[in-house]
Amino acid sequence: MSGYGPVAVELSRYNQWQNQKLYDIVAGLPPPEIARDRGMFFGDILATLDHMLMVETHLLAYIENGAMPSAFDPDRRIETEFAPLRAARQRMDAKFRTRCEDAPPQWFDEIIVMPSGRRLPRSFWWAQLFNHATHHRSQVTSELTHMGIGYGNTDMPYNPLTQFPAP
Repeated sequence: MSGYGPVAVELSRYNQWQNQKLYDIVAGLPPPEIARDRGMFFGDILATLDHMLMVETHLLAYIENGAMPSAFDPDRRIETEFAPLRAARQRMDAKFRTRCEDAPPQWFDEIIVMPSGRRLPRSFWWAQLFNHATHHRSQVTSELTHMGIGYGNTDMPYNPLTQFPAP
């Protein structure tokens, strides 16, 4: 057994903490600033946050079912307004935590066979999901920094949601 379960639980808590911080800051911006093209990979802050959620929706279906749910389109949008996107983000983060906290340890070691035939454990896909989120959050926090807005701490030991047992 890989022992990835407790790591996934902590990463789901970290993901929730960081998304909450980010969305709280973005909520304080005027709507035109959220949707202003900043030359980011997905253009603006809103589209970048939406891309994160879209990919996570896709990956979670893959993690849960072992098969890609549909053709992947990186430009597909789920929400085009901030308020419904924020609500969807909160639901997704709660779903991640519940799934990781309730999963039996061996579940993370189960193999998912990709269409190419490559065999990877479910834990690999969770790691991809959390890594993808960190990547795109950093794009948004970089833009906030350019706007003169401090983001604060991103270090895992300072996560108020952590419940990782002390050694």
